[in-house]
Amino acid sequence: MGEDIVLTWQLLSNGYETNFAKNAIAYTEVPENYRKLGNQRKRWARGMIEAFKKNKIFTSKKMSLKSKFLISLNIFFPFIDLALLIFVPLSLIFLAFGNPLLLGWISLLVIPFGLLLCLLIEIKRKNMLKEIDYKLERRSILAFIAYILVYAFILAPYCLIGYISELVNLKKKW
Repeated sequence: MGEDIVLTWQLLSNGYETNFAKNAIAYTEVPENYRKLGNQRKRWARGMIEAFKKNKIFTSKKMSLKSKFLISLNIFFPFIDLALLIFVPLSLIFLAFGNPLLLGWISLLVIPFGLLLCLLIEIKRKNMLKEIDYKLERRSILAFIAYILVYAFILAPYCLIGYISELVNLKKKW
C-alpha cells in the first residue's frame, strides 16, 4: 500500500523538488457516508505516519530547509486530534465543575492553535486560487470556524485510530 504523501516526501528527501500545475484537473471519489469518510481519514492518517517512518525527513541533507519546516508542521496533527478528542472535553468538564486546573486551560489552547493552522491553510488555498484567476465565492467566517470545529471533532477519532494502527504496524486493508 502506498500514499501520495509517502512518495512526495521520499522525492523531497532525495533532493527533488515538487510543484503543481496551475491548470491541472483532478477527480477524486468523495466518501458517500460517515463510515467511508472515517475509513478515508484513517487511511490518510496512516499514510502520514508511514511517510514519517519511511523517510529521513530531518536528517536528509538533500531536502530544503523550507520543505523540512513545512513537513514538520504535520507532526502537530496527531497531538491536535488527541487534544480534541480527550483533553478538550475533559478540560470543559473540569471547568464546568469549578476545577480550573492549569491543564484544563492549557488544553483549551488547542482550539485557537487548530484554528490558526486551518486559517494558514485557507490563506494558502486562496492565494493559490487567485494565482490562476479562479473566482472565489464569499464565505462566512462564522461558518468557517464552526465547520473546522465540528469537522475536527467528528474526524479526530478516525485519525487517532489511523495513527495508532500505523505505529503498531497493523495490517493495512482498504
